[in-house]
Amino acid sequence: MSVRQQASQDSARVATPPGAASVRVACQVHGAPVEYDGYSDDAGSYPPDHGGCVSPIRSDVHDAWLSGVPAC
Repeated sequence: MSVRQQASQDSARVATPPGAASVRVACQVHGAPVEYDGYSDDAGSYPPDHGGCVSPIRSDVHDAWLSGVPAC
């Protein structure tokens, strides 16, 4: 998983948590569409401990929008 400066694959990478790291998500936004393994969504989640944005589509989360997580 790459943590990007903004919710876009073209945005600068700011962190790469190790392996199968769990991350805390503060809020989520609509960003640039991401395609991965036959799926596509525009969700971007902000993990405050990593200083950027991640796409849930590349994680072990099956829903693009995380239940109970507010919008940024």
